[in-house]
Amino acid sequence: MSTISKPVAFIIGYGSNLGPAIARKFKSEGFSVAVSARKLNEKAAKEDGYLGIQADFGDIASVRNAFDRLESELGPAAAVIYNAASSSPTSPSDPLANSYETFLGNVNVTGVNVYEVARRTKAGFEKLPAETPRAFIGTGNLTPWIQLPSLLGLSVGKRAMVNIVESSAAAYGPQGYRFYFAHEVKGSTGGPQIPPTGQAHGKRYTVQAVNCPS
Repeated sequence: MSTISKPVAFIIGYGSNLGPAIARKFKSEGFSVAVSARKLNEKAAKEDGYLGIQADFGDIASVRNAFDRLESELGPAAAVIYNAASSSPTSPSDPLANSYETFLGNVNVTGVNVYEVARRTKAGFEKLPAETPRAFIGTGNLTPWIQLPSLLGLSVGKRAMVNIVESSAAAYGPQGYRFYFAHEVKGSTGGPQIPPTGQAHGKRYTVQAVNCPS
């Protein structure tokens, strides 16, 4: 962690559950926090002590503008949390019911545009002091490994995210750049925790972001 200034955490997908809990936890750990969502009250975010950046992560120009603004106002992020997703459920018996445009929108937000987020995250990591821990964490679920025909767009997007994260972790891990695909499971069964709990995500994500790899 930098001894010169506060490290920066960028929470993408600042909704009503996970995003606020994760942001509060990072702030309590001494991070400067930026939050972003398609529908975001930037004034309310500022009142909570965050830099609010309204952005649509289905639009690649908006993704780039969000990172430009982050770096110009706070600096490059040491922790980037990708919590954005898009889903348009269909009947399980008709997974191809959505239009191509709807399907593509789901996939872009959930997975494909994660490529540009990861690319900009890695470029930011390169600007940080050598002693600063760095982590990208993508919020996941079980859809990359199970069949849910009614959530085809979400599933394809999450599978793309997994591929991007795994490739980045393998390539940049030796440099201390950590990339994670994380989802909450029940301690008793190992099954998915539904609904996911914001407090648990905040606790785990800050541990992953603050601790240097052993």
